[in-house]
Amino acid sequence: EYQNGEESPFFPWLNSLPRIYNSGAAMTPACYDCLPPLAAALAMEERVKFINCNQALKTVPFISDEIKNNKDLTRWAFNVVSTRSFSVDGEKVVVPIADMINHSTYTNVDISYDDEGNCMVYTTNDVPAGSPLFMSYGDPTNPSALFAKYGFVDESSLASFCKIMNIQKNSELEDLGMDYSRMVFWKDTGEVAQEVLDVLLYTELNGDRASQQQFYLACINGDEQTKAVYHAQYQGDVYATLKDHVDTFLEDLEDLMFKASMKNLDTHPRIPLIMAHNQFVKETFMRVKANIDPIAANSYPVLY
Repeated sequence: EYQNGEESPFFPWLNSLPRIYNSGAAMTPACYDCLPPLAAALAMEERVKFINCNQALKTVPFISDEIKNNKDLTRWAFNVVSTRSFSVDGEKVVVPIADMINHSTYTNVDISYDDEGNCMVYTTNDVPAGSPLFMSYGDPTNPSALFAKYGFVDESSLASFCKIMNIQKNSELEDLGMDYSRMVFWKDTGEVAQEVLDVLLYTELNGDRASQQQFYLACINGDEQTKAVYHAQYQGDVYATLKDHVDTFLEDLEDLMFKASMKNLDTHPRIPLIMAHNQFVKETFMRVKANIDPIAANSYPVLY
């Protein structure tokens, strides 16, 4: 449609779209070097998708060589589709005008499709005239995923993934809630999701399979009394591990933010966005640290 220019019925819509995107596909290796591991990995995944898309476009016979060989243009086209499409029955669809609806944790519209494929947007509550419309682009407890795919920091997000990525997942850990959307730190309060504590305790019991299995079954069967006994017994170990993770992550984040601050903004214009993402995560982790430090200190009294 871009190739067809003003003859395309989509020209007015294409002409209204942003020319610059900040998604992971638009970032450079220098950007990834300034991000925490999860955000960097997710952003690089978007870049790999673009590289694959760019290669696939070269095999499309009805696209001109001029467009195929214009990497900036193909990256723009990829970002348009990636950031403005909806998933319908496993297929990606682009719906002009509906794609203008912004993201928020607190949504006020929903989308449905009729049998002919027409897209209908309707409000889910009263929306005053002149107010923005919001829908959800994805998991509101994983702002790094939204950051990597869409190129913005979701300030409305209620939580952030705890960033514990060094535990080998198995089926029992999945049952306990080992998932980006469940192992979270709550942004405003600094509370630690129960799933984080359960997963850490399960891994602390790796050397005692019988106790590990008993704890696992207590979690699965809703045996809160047995579960509480284990958490009380191993509180010191769990919170020591959690404190070490939070402290280490914050130290690494400071290094990343310093590295980002040294970049030339003319060369790396997405650095302010990266800094905003890292600051969002830092503030969440600092609230968590304020909560867990006293618990960790009281679990292991200092001996003089």
